[in-house]
Amino acid sequence: MQKRLMILGTLFEMTELVKKAKARGCYTVVCDGNADGPARTWADRDYVADVRDVDRIAEICKKEKINAIITSFSDIMFEMMVRIADRAGIPCYAVPAMLPAYRDKQVTKKICRELGLHVPEFRRTKAEEWLPGSGSGKEGQEPWNIFPAVIKPVNSYGSRGLQVVWSPEEIREWFRRTDPELIHGEALLESVSRGQELNAQAAVVDGKVQLLSLADRMTAELDRNTIRVNYANIYPSRYFDQAAPAVTDILQRYVEKTGQKQGPLAMQCFWDGTNIEIGEIAARFFGFEHELTEYTTGLSLEDYLLDLVCSPDHGRERLRGHNPRGSGCAAGIYLTSVRPGKIENQDSVLELAQQKETVGFHPFYKEGDEVGRFGPAPYYARCYLRTENRAQMDAKICAVMKKVHAFGENGEELLYRPDLQKTDMHVK
Repeated sequence: MQKRLMILGTLFEMTELVKKAKARGCYTVVCDGNADGPARTWADRDYVADVRDVDRIAEICKKEKINAIITSFSDIMFEMMVRIADRAGIPCYAVPAMLPAYRDKQVTKKICRELGLHVPEFRRTKAEEWLPGSGSGKEGQEPWNIFPAVIKPVNSYGSRGLQVVWSPEEIREWFRRTDPELIHGEALLESVSRGQELNAQAAVVDGKVQLLSLADRMTAELDRNTIRVNYANIYPSRYFDQAAPAVTDILQRYVEKTGQKQGPLAMQCFWDGTNIEIGEIAARFFGFEHELTEYTTGLSLEDYLLDLVCSPDHGRERLRGHNPRGSGCAAGIYLTSVRPGKIENQDSVLELAQQKETVGFHPFYKEGDEVGRFGPAPYYARCYLRTENRAQMDAKICAVMKKVHAFGENGEELLYRPDLQKTDMHVK
């Protein structure tokens, strides 16, 4: 029977998944709210619908006789896939009862603590704890004394409303100036994690976790009140041999608690040379870097996702003997705009596409476009590199950050360019 596959998402990250599904003979339907999503070009049928409209997309699935559904790279896409599959009666590797464990960070931390795993200190806090009365500025109870910390709206996504705070007064100031409609009087406080940040991607096969890749997520400080900016992800991690066993064990214990038996799994965490502190666990793969696993290990995560819904036995065979350390080194460089302006000159950014180490390049802007602080696109540009070893990669990333520029109309620098001579590129 032909697979009639619903793929949630039409942005460029989904195009390879659609192409590969077509090559397997699947009838492909894509759907999201982005009317101009490039993945639509490759699909047999496309619909424009808000992915949060579960009833409508479930009806589309019934109309198109969909018998399989998949997505990845986004928490909201994962959640809606699970809800749509449940509503439409389509098989899925996760069920709605699992969603809190993968979508609610407080539930994730609660589960981790029950399992004896390390997580940052955190708590909900209300405006009246810091600004009693009508926000007069009178000092209230100060139950939090771990600094620096991150404060953010309870229902925030991405970095919206997020700030690094260093004192009770900075918490009070955050409540004073943050839009009440965004926070509804409540926020989350979380201690800042230390150590090398790691990105782990894995597959759950018949209840057993198999590590697919482990990377160093490289960050640098922009200013004291902004979370560190991610400028590169490097595969494999410099600390693969030391950290991989602990990462795999954590994920195994977690899925045994949640009941996940199949499907993708990812974790963002910190390693201080001894312990792993967990930041996030998700039942999906990471966006804007999943190709790096293929560059180092040969495993296409799109092929794995399609095996999951089209040919599970073939998928098990594909993962047999997989080496998550891989060979060589691959990295994604992420250029970020940090001040508003109109792009006048980005020649050195576009020249990255011609570098001998470059295996993938995607600019998000063209000259004449307006950019802002961290937006509006996810990045200014993304560049994938391959080298024979980590030393070559570190040197290449340093060279790129020294030479790359994007200038505004008045000659101002629009990009964040970390001084990597002053930023440790590994845990001491």
